[in-house]
Amino acid sequence: MSGGSHSIDLRVPPEDVWALLVGPGRRDWYYRLTAEGDFKPEGHVRWLDSHGAVVEESDVVEVEAPRRLLLRTRFLFAPTFAAAPPHDLAWEVSEKDGGSLVHMSWTAEEPVHGLLQSEGGAQLQGLRLAVDPAARAELARLPDIGEIEVRDVTPDLLPAYQHFFDKVGFRDFPAWQSCYCMETHRTQGDEEWATRTAADNRRDMSEAIDDRRVTALLAFAGDAPVGWCNYGETTHLAGVMTRFKLEAADHERIGSIACFVIAAPYRGHGVAAMLLDAAIERLRSRGVRAVEAYPSRGGDDSAQAHYRGPLAMYERAGFEPYRETERYVVVRKAL
Repeated sequence: MSGGSHSIDLRVPPEDVWALLVGPGRRDWYYRLTAEGDFKPEGHVRWLDSHGAVVEESDVVEVEAPRRLLLRTRFLFAPTFAAAPPHDLAWEVSEKDGGSLVHMSWTAEEPVHGLLQSEGGAQLQGLRLAVDPAARAELARLPDIGEIEVRDVTPDLLPAYQHFFDKVGFRDFPAWQSCYCMETHRTQGDEEWATRTAADNRRDMSEAIDDRRVTALLAFAGDAPVGWCNYGETTHLAGVMTRFKLEAADHERIGSIACFVIAAPYRGHGVAAMLLDAAIERLRSRGVRAVEAYPSRGGDDSAQAHYRGPLAMYERAGFEPYRETERYVVVRKAL
């Protein structure tokens, strides 16, 4: 067993933090999971994802409102984690300078320890956004964003890519902080993929950019990166091929728009559309005969649900429905 911890100072009283830790319903700060059960001694809590699947189960070991909560939890979202023994996770909240100090700690075996070490800080940042209006105000949409420049992600832009994913792209949804857009290029099976950490993804994606194995775009407002688009020839995007069960023989000279990340203050200004137009033109110049994309079928209007780009944007750009899956509409545009 290994132990670890993360802490954060919040500008709200302990009672406000406690209400988010043990309250009913969906927790936007915790992977948008819904807690079902009672946070009382010997209580049992099930954690459901947006599709109703149980991805965690917790036994409540200790409760001392509004100071301490100890859970014994098993992760169920991947076989590797489900096979691990339960881990203990403690939340401790204390008064500090008119606000709160929140401390989360755990005792766990691998791979759970590595996951909590990697993801725990993001959970606390998500808690900060959920409980502190001032934190949310920092991410308010800008009324005007000025001129936007779209640039190809080449090795010289590696620091800008790292800064964007380290500090900018997921400030409003830290639960996705670890992705670094590596999912588009992953070659591992689901079980191995589930155990990857933020450091793994950052390292491997940075190496791929440095080796010019990634075709992507960054949008800049002045010197600041504010938007990202990952695209390319479909057969070169292993994660896209796997996710959508695509056949290489059907995708000769086809391109794909894999995903977008737009910094929260810059959304609603057409940055994604600028990136899409640039990606299409670059694919056309490479002799690609058509480009496809994978917008969500709807039901969730959050920016995260539309990370592959909203259907309306593709329709405006001349894409047409090609086929459908349970959760996505595959659209295509001839070039």
